[in-house]
Order: sequence, then structure tokens, then C-alpha cells
Amino acid sequence: MSKDWFSDGRNAAKRLKEELGIDTNQDDTLDPIDKNDNLREQMDSRHTAMESGRSAARALLEQMNADVNGTEDIGDDPMGITSNCFDLRTKKSHCTTICMVPPPSSKMAWSRLTSARRACRDPGFYRWPPHANLLYPFIEPLFDSHRDSDEARTEEMRSKFMSEVAVHLSQAAEKCMPFDVTLNSFGTFGGKNRGVLWAEPTGHALTPDNNVEHDPLIQLQNELENQFPMCKDQKKQGSFTPHMTISHYANITDALESKAAVQSHWEPVSFRVSEVYLLERKGDNGQFLVRGTIPLGPGSVVKFHDPPTPFPDMPSEEEDWVLSERLQMKDRRKKSFKRKHRKNLKD
Repeated sequence: MSKDWFSDGRNAAKRLKEELGIDTNQDDTLDPIDKNDNLREQMDSRHTAMESGRSAARALLEQMNADVNGTEDIGDDPMGITSNCFDLRTKKSHCTTICMVPPPSSKMAWSRLTSARRACRDPGFYRWPPHANLLYPFIEPLFDSHRDSDEARTEEMRSKFMSEVAVHLSQAAEKCMPFDVTLNSFGTFGGKNRGVLWAEPTGHALTPDNNVEHDPLIQLQNELENQFPMCKDQKKQGSFTPHMTISHYANITDALESKAAVQSHWEPVSFRVSEVYLLERKGDNGQFLVRGTIPLGPGSVVKFHDPPTPFPDMPSEEEDWVLSERLQMKDRRKKSFKRKHRKNLKD
């Protein structure tokens, strides 16, 4: 049965009018002057209600767009840096990320993580390399298809945008020295409608006085977020938890079962992190490719790759089982979104 958006809209408008104190059954005993004044007040209230409704609709559509297509417009975000650093509106996009990936030279880390992800039937096996997100979703320029129809101007604006991004990435990266990461344990996220199994990347580094060990991944994430304060999504729960996703599940119970199985035969593996990456993908079926390499330490200079390049050990095509798992996960997320939306309407 199709959804009656118009009836829903009328009911929502009625509730809004009631909340705003708009009486739909006015007293006809009012004299003409009072009626006119009353009508003006109602029209003002209705205008406010319509604007509130439009704002709510925009918020809902943006969230749906983020869930389905992976983008979220942040051009008007007061915490954004568009007005100071970018002469261009931007959007947070789930098609771009700043993340840590084991270097291609670390064959052992790639082999063990790939084997675990395949055994756990990771829906992101083709789309994602083994990674730990640092800023995700990240930002990309937002162009007006009508206003920015000049391709040469658009490319100039995009180039300026990327140059500004590079400056801020370098300012964060130069404060963090290369460090070692060990994968020795696993964790889970989720609940009754979602489960995630992940490997815990434990970073090892010394403070400048060479006495106290600290987690360089957390330091690096903090420095990056300081440069891009609109990208706080990795701290939605209050703090940053470095994690490398192994697979997604329908619920936490399935994730915990897989955790026990993987942990039982896992052998620790370490690798050196001397650079992190700006990755991007194109379209719903795209693979995350290296758009930029970000060296760590003093004198960091971001190197952009045009065209973006794949990691050498990533699959060249999406196998049938991966596509099937990915579509099942996408369907679960849509159902979860609908449940949340229905609950919000009831509340």
C-alpha cells in the first residue's frame, strides 16, 4: 500500500497548528476589525508552521539522503570552515573519508585481515580496504548545477578547495610522528537490529619526553578534527574508538559469535603507519580509491592522485556473495530507518 504523503502532511500541519495555538474553529461573533487582526495572527502563525514543516522536511530528506546515497549538506553549518577557508559550500559525504590503512608493504596484515573479512562475509569486502576511519564522513565541494555550469570555473573552484584541504591535512599530520599499530583483540558494536565486529588497532608511540606511552591514533584523530571541526561523527558516542571493521551483522548476537570464532585462531600482527589516506568512491557500487596520501611528521605535504588509485591487494570486481551481503545490509538499514521514522512520528 502506497504512503499517503498528503494526508500525513495535513495531519502534521494540524498538529503543528494546535501546538502553535491556532484555533481552526474561530468564533464568528468577532467584529470585522477583530476578525482581520485575528486572521493576520493566524496567517503569521501558519507561515511559521509552514516554515517549521519545511525545516523538518529538509532535515528528514537530508537524513534519508545520507542513509541511502551517503551525503549530508553542511554548507550552513556554523561550525564549518567554508566562510574562512573555502569560498565554496561543502557537504559531508559518505563517499569520502580520511582513514588509516595498513601500508601495501605490510603483506601479513593485509592477508590476515582479508582472510578474516572473507570468512565473516563482510558486506564491505569490495568497497572498503581494511581501514580505521579518522574523519568519516569527510567533506567535498557542493556545486550548484545551474550557477556553476561553467566547467572551467567549476574545476578551478574544485582545485582551490583541494588545495585548502591539503593545507589543513598537512597542519594536522605534521604534529604526529609515524607510529606502530598492533592488531591483537576484537570488539563489537550494535544491538538487536545491528551488529559490527571490529579489530582493535592499538597504536604505540612515546611522548616527547620518551617516558609515557600514548595512543597516536587518538592524537591523530584529534588533530584532524581540530582542522575540520564539522567532522565530529567519529565521536558521536562522546569519544573516539579506533576500530577496523571486520564485518556487519543483523544483530549483536551474531557479531559476538563471530568475534569468539575469529579471536580463537587470530595471531597478532603489527605494521608501521607513516601515512594516512584521503579515500573517495564514485556511486553506490564504487570502491574506495586513494585520492590523497598524507605523510605523518614535520614537513608533511599531501600528495593527490589523479586519477585516484586502488590499493594493490583490493579485489578488482565485486563477487556475487559480496553484492548479496551488501544488499541485505542496505535493506536492513532502510528498515531500521523506517522504524526510527515511525517512532519519531509517534513521539
